[in-house]
Amino acid sequence: MTSQSLFRKISHKISRLLFRDKKACLGDKIYRLFPYRFQDPDLLNQAFLHASAIDPETQTRDDSYERLEFLGDAVLELVVSRFLFHKFPDYSEGKLTQMRSKLVNRTTLSKVSTKLGFGDLMILGRGGEKDNLRTLHSVLSDLYESFTGALYLDGGYQVASDFIHQTLLINHHKYIPAPDTQNYKGNLYEYCQKNGLPEPVFKVISENGPEHGKDFEISVIVNGEVYGTGTGKNKKSAAQEAARFALGRIREEEKNQSSS
Repeated sequence: MTSQSLFRKISHKISRLLFRDKKACLGDKIYRLFPYRFQDPDLLNQAFLHASAIDPETQTRDDSYERLEFLGDAVLELVVSRFLFHKFPDYSEGKLTQMRSKLVNRTTLSKVSTKLGFGDLMILGRGGEKDNLRTLHSVLSDLYESFTGALYLDGGYQVASDFIHQTLLINHHKYIPAPDTQNYKGNLYEYCQKNGLPEPVFKVISENGPEHGKDFEISVIVNGEVYGTGTGKNKKSAAQEAARFALGRIREEEKNQSSS
């Protein structure tokens, strides 16, 4: 064996040892952020491997986080959809879709990823470092999805779901405007109770359309007077809208009384 080939062999062994140590270090850092130990350290490493850092002699672009990002995007959408479906049973499909888009968009995910420090954990090549990719919103968003995909493959749906709930959905109210998440009907009941008024009464005014796609119109009566009327694809959403209008009228009346 020539001295040159021996040097290459030793260098290769050293590189493998250093790479193994880096993966172990990454696993420890991730565990401090989310208490889960990866069974497959290579999968965790891939979740943070940017295309600029792949070894062209032994790897392809498919070894970067991009494929995991594709999978994580689907898992994220399922978990968030399921959460919203159960959290807001009165909301229509269109409303739930709008809320989901606010939770899984690039801006929201990049904020969460930044808080987790994912940008600092990303494995970048020289070109990536030069382009300051660690703070790029699109890249940070991709990292959140790729890590979610890696969690799903390594630990299953529940582990990935726990991560999404603990890092994103626990703060859903911060990313969805308050009017989208308020329980107007419950707030109206609470207002009447606190102010000694009889419970509001909700009455169906009309039902139009076929059985599979009816439109409902509901009015809410407060202290014997109609205070709001709402429409919706089901009775619950129509009642929520009616309560929202009623609360708006009540606030306006209180404002006028205080200024007079």
